[in-house]
Amino acid sequence: MRAATCTPVDFDASEHFFARDSGLLCRGIQATGVECVVVMPGKRKQDDASDLVRCSEETLKDSAWWSSLHLDLVVLYAWGDPRYLAVARAIRSAGIYLIQSLDTAGLVTPYADFTCWTRVSRAKVAMADTTALRLKEIAKASRDLIPSLFEHRRLEMINESDAVAAVSPPAMESLAAYARALGYPEVAGKLIVVPHPVSPTMAFRGEFKQKRVVVVGRWGPEDAVQKDPQRTLEVLGRFLDRMPDWTAEVIGKYSATHAHLTSHWSRETRDRIKLTDFLEHAALHERYTTSSIILCASRFESFHIASAEAVCCGCSVVLGAHPLLGSTAWFTTLDSGTLAPSRSSNNLVEALIRESECWDAGERSGENIAFAWAQRLHAPIMAAELLRATTEKTPDAFSPH
Repeated sequence: MRAATCTPVDFDASEHFFARDSGLLCRGIQATGVECVVVMPGKRKQDDASDLVRCSEETLKDSAWWSSLHLDLVVLYAWGDPRYLAVARAIRSAGIYLIQSLDTAGLVTPYADFTCWTRVSRAKVAMADTTALRLKEIAKASRDLIPSLFEHRRLEMINESDAVAAVSPPAMESLAAYARALGYPEVAGKLIVVPHPVSPTMAFRGEFKQKRVVVVGRWGPEDAVQKDPQRTLEVLGRFLDRMPDWTAEVIGKYSATHAHLTSHWSRETRDRIKLTDFLEHAALHERYTTSSIILCASRFESFHIASAEAVCCGCSVVLGAHPLLGSTAWFTTLDSGTLAPSRSSNNLVEALIRESECWDAGERSGENIAFAWAQRLHAPIMAAELLRATTEKTPDAFSPH
């Protein structure tokens, strides 16, 4: 058997690319003993990995070229974008089994769940920080009322596949309802769960769990709308005030630029939080394995790889319930965290306190959390499940756990 993952966008494909998503899935498939490459458009770069195949964007639309690769399976990371329909058609025309991976917490339409769609639409408009962006989000929401303007084209693209991969069971449920409501029940029938993989080096080996909450993300100005540093630090400050034997650490590039948000805290509380710059893989692994809780206060996440890595290292997860965080909420199942009723500051603080009490009472086990999630997320294990499903040529063969 020979497989490939494909991203139809010219990314930097150094070894960092192979540490997550389509690159890491390629490595996971290789770990099972199956030959696998990554296919990507663009000119070959000096730091490209040897298992990367570059071509032109037009070549990606050529079924004869795909046939020349002698592939049995392609996992296409194209976000259901209709612009890449010709790529999907070329792959299938070459007789290759195609799985499209949808990197989303779910898709909504007023014709499936009007209340959920309204909630998501309002949240997106509220997140827009300029008048132009707000008008753009309002236009997108209005477009949803006439599915032929975009949604049907997106579903036509998604349907050009043998299987459709959702990143979590909640995402799969959302996508199934979306497809059925818009007249594409066959898409719902193709859905399987294929989480974004986690490196097997992100593993728990019995390290001592400190009373520490970690938050991991990007903290630059362009990420503020998504990651919400103001709410993140407000929640951590209030939590630390009430739980004097706990500490916190915010990790990621530019985290220190938000130190001013702690200026009104007491000295004692400020002394128990660290704002740490980007950490390389090994150092981040150490933080996960020696921390107890990871907090996600984001406004939206398609998956949240930080939480996925953290549970594989024995951390539990705290976040607020919201349709835009559906996949991340999955990580609170299996006795692995607390899902607050919403992402309001009050609810997140109370959820953190509840989760810390679970650790103090012995109701959480780093070993149990890590074991449960490694079986679902570690790249070689989930790749083996994916290949089994492909070999059996039926979406039902892949269990969504």
